[in-house]
Amino acid sequence: MEEVSSLAEKLKAHLPWHQARIIFLSQFILSLILSRSTNLYRVAEAFQTSAQVDSSHRRIKRFFSGYTYCYEQLGRLILNWLPLDRYLLCMDRSNWQNGSKHVNYLVISIAWQGASIPIAWICLEKVGGNSGTKERIALMKRVLVLTPAEKIEGILADREFIGHDWFQWLNDHHLLCRLRVKNNLKVTDRNSNETTTGRLFRSVKFNQTVIWNSKKKVSGVSLYIGAHRSLKGLLIVVATQEPDSMISDYYKRWGIETLFGCLKSRGFDLESTHMTDPKKMDKLMGILALAFCWCLIAGHWEHGEASEFPLKKHGRPEKSLFRLGIDIIRRVLKNYCAKSNHDNFLRLLNVFVPYLGFRHYISSFNNVSFELDRSQVDAH
Repeated sequence: MEEVSSLAEKLKAHLPWHQARIIFLSQFILSLILSRSTNLYRVAEAFQTSAQVDSSHRRIKRFFSGYTYCYEQLGRLILNWLPLDRYLLCMDRSNWQNGSKHVNYLVISIAWQGASIPIAWICLEKVGGNSGTKERIALMKRVLVLTPAEKIEGILADREFIGHDWFQWLNDHHLLCRLRVKNNLKVTDRNSNETTTGRLFRSVKFNQTVIWNSKKKVSGVSLYIGAHRSLKGLLIVVATQEPDSMISDYYKRWGIETLFGCLKSRGFDLESTHMTDPKKMDKLMGILALAFCWCLIAGHWEHGEASEFPLKKHGRPEKSLFRLGIDIIRRVLKNYCAKSNHDNFLRLLNVFVPYLGFRHYISSFNNVSFELDRSQVDAH
């Protein structure tokens, strides 16, 4: 229970929750990491308590059925943890079917270190299908409560997130977008000549990028458009208000695909939960966001920049920062009875201290415990 209390102390500094709820949240995060599953019974099995598993399971179900909390508080907590001044946002959707029920998440996350961290989300009450403009705008308004538009570098999204009203809203709120558009989307130039984006960029060669110097009307909004054809021949067409680095920026959208993979089969096995009620799923995503953020930051502090990792033949590193981070935390928790691992766990909690402007050096957990410069922490 000592590690639960230590984590609760860190969370209590930022969340104005009742102490019992903070303790439960700490229990759930640690059990989520240990079990690597969102199946509530498996999470209950990993609870560090003297209570019976069935009792812990009932406690978890009561939390998701009866307790409500402010998602804005979790978003602010995550922003406080991240070593960033400005935020590059990714918007995407993930859906799956659990029996006859559909789960359909719309998520906005912050791209960082080859992944992305959720800060706003909603489980849509619809059976699959695309999100609507009103749903996207409502979610973006939640983000703007967390951080002003001036701190948002841009919004990256795939072909689903298009349309006149959506483009116009982003323009009106001075939000830079890098949005992929369909190859059959009609565009018009200043002389009202109409064509499709696919025809406009049909001559783009393999591994070539072409950007038009003048704006065109895309869904009735004046935007720059550019395209890149991959080595496999896939044509990626992007629309934006500012053409500089538009294609390379858009490719950072892959971070949200990494996020979904880590929340599912490569991490917390999100699809194994038996819950399908949207309100309960929103609560679950909030806890997953905290756990994912902790693992990613821990991996970064231990192993450095994701961009410096050597790549395998398939073009990706052997392990992601998230995987390295969750392995570190699980190893410490599984061997917590050893005093050295107790010390390491306490130091792992120090990744929650905002660390803009300085590097936290961590040596191997198998050898010497890492050290934290207290004067730097106090300064922040």
